[in-house]
Amino acid sequence: MRTLFLRIFLSFWAAMGLILAGAVLVTATVTWYRMGKLENVDVRELTRQAAEEFEQGGLDAVRRWINESERLHVGQRIYVIDSEGKEVLGRSLPDLFRNYVGRLERAGLLSDAEQAKLRAEDPLLITPQFVDTQGNVYTVMLSNSARGQLAALGYVESSFLLMAFALGLAVSGLVCWWLARYVSKPVERLQASARSLAAGNLEARTGEDFSRRRDELGVLARDFDTMADHLRALIASKEELLRDMSHELRSPLARMRVALGLARRQGSDVTRQLDRIELEAERLDTLIGQMLQLSHLRAVEPALPREPVDLGALLGEVVEDARLEASAAGKSVEWTLRTNVCVHCDYDLMRSAIENVLRNAVRFTLPGTAVHVTLDYEYGSGVVTIRDYGPGVSEADLARIFEPFYRVAASRDRDSGGTGLGLAITARILRMYGGSVSARNMQGGGLQVEIRLPAIKFDAITAA
Repeated sequence: MRTLFLRIFLSFWAAMGLILAGAVLVTATVTWYRMGKLENVDVRELTRQAAEEFEQGGLDAVRRWINESERLHVGQRIYVIDSEGKEVLGRSLPDLFRNYVGRLERAGLLSDAEQAKLRAEDPLLITPQFVDTQGNVYTVMLSNSARGQLAALGYVESSFLLMAFALGLAVSGLVCWWLARYVSKPVERLQASARSLAAGNLEARTGEDFSRRRDELGVLARDFDTMADHLRALIASKEELLRDMSHELRSPLARMRVALGLARRQGSDVTRQLDRIELEAERLDTLIGQMLQLSHLRAVEPALPREPVDLGALLGEVVEDARLEASAAGKSVEWTLRTNVCVHCDYDLMRSAIENVLRNAVRFTLPGTAVHVTLDYEYGSGVVTIRDYGPGVSEADLARIFEPFYRVAASRDRDSGGTGLGLAITARILRMYGGSVSARNMQGGGLQVEIRLPAIKFDAITAA
C-alpha cells in the first residue's frame, strides 16, 4: 500500500514541479519578448517630447504626457526628476533609481567618454536631461518593467529563482503528501478489513466514519460493508442448514435402527419392521433429493433456463395428479381458470414449485373437504391461489413456513412424510423468476397460499 501512496505522491509532486517550471519559463519568455520591443524606444526622443510639452504647458503638460506615453508603451515607466531628486508625478522612485540620481549628478562632471563608459557598465543608467527657462534641470529616466520581472525571476540574482522554485516545491510537496494520504489511507483501511474478512472475521467492517464519506471511496466502503453483511448472512444460513440437515438425516436413520432392533427379536413381526425400514428409506431418499435440489437452485440462479410456459396448462396437469392423491384420502381438488397467462420460466421447476404447495394443501385439508385452486391475472402478474380447509397456521409461524426445515408441528409433519423443504424450494424457485409466495389464514379455517409471477395474458399475446 506504501507503493500506492508513493505513486500518488510522486505523480502529483512531479506534476506540480512541471507546472511551476512551466510558469517560470512562460513568464521569462513573455518578459524577454516585451524587453525586445522596448529596446527600440528612443529615450532621447522621449526627452525631446518632454521638453516640448514643458514649453507648451509646464509641468502639468509633462504629467499628462507621461501618463499617455506609459499607456502607449505597455511595460515601461517614465520618470521625470527635478534637480532636487523628486519625481514630477510624486511617485516613489525605485530603490535602484535613487542611487542613480547621485550617480547622474556625478556623471555630469565627467567627460563624454567617461559618461559613455559609465553607461556601458550600467545599461539601466539613462541620462537625457532638459532645462526649463528658469534653469532648472530635469532628468528623464526610463525603466522597463520587464527588466524588473526578469530580476524577480533571477535575471539580476539567480539564487532568488532557485529559492522561489524550492519554496514552491516544498509547499506543493506538502499539499501532494496530504492529497496522497487522503486517497491511500481509506484504501489501506479497506484492505485491512478485506484481509480480516478473508481470515474468517465475519464482523469485519470498514468503520462508520469511513462509510459516511460522500465520495466514491465512501460508496466503495458501503458496498464492502453490504457485501460483508450478505456474506455473514449466507454463511450463517449455510451453517444453520447444515445443522438442520444433520438433524433431519439422523432422525430416519435412528428409526431405521430401532426397526432393525425390533426385527431381530424372536417372535417379532419382521414384515412390519421391514415395511417400516422401507418407509424410512424412502423418506431419507426424498429428503436427500430435496436437499440436493435446494442446493442446486442456489447455484444455478445466474443461468436460469427460461421458456414460454402456459401456466393454465401446467396447473391443469398438477391438479389432475393431486386429485388422485386426494381421492384416496376422501378429499377433492377444485380447479378454476379465470384468466390464462403465459410466464417465462423452466417448466419442470415451476411445476415442482406449485406441486409442493398443492400437495401440502391436500395433505392437511380435512377429510370430506376440497382444495380450491384458481388462476387469475392482476397488474401484470399471474396469480395462483391454493386454499385448503385444514387447521391453518398460527400467525407467528406464517412468515417462517417457507424457511428450510421449518415445521409448524414437527410430529404431525414427519408422520405425514414431510421434510420441511418443500415450501422452501417453492419460495426459492419463485424468487429466482421474480415472483413471490405468501400465506394467510382464512375465516372459517384453513390456509390460503398465494403465488405471484410476472406474466402476460394470452389475449395480449394473440393480439401481438
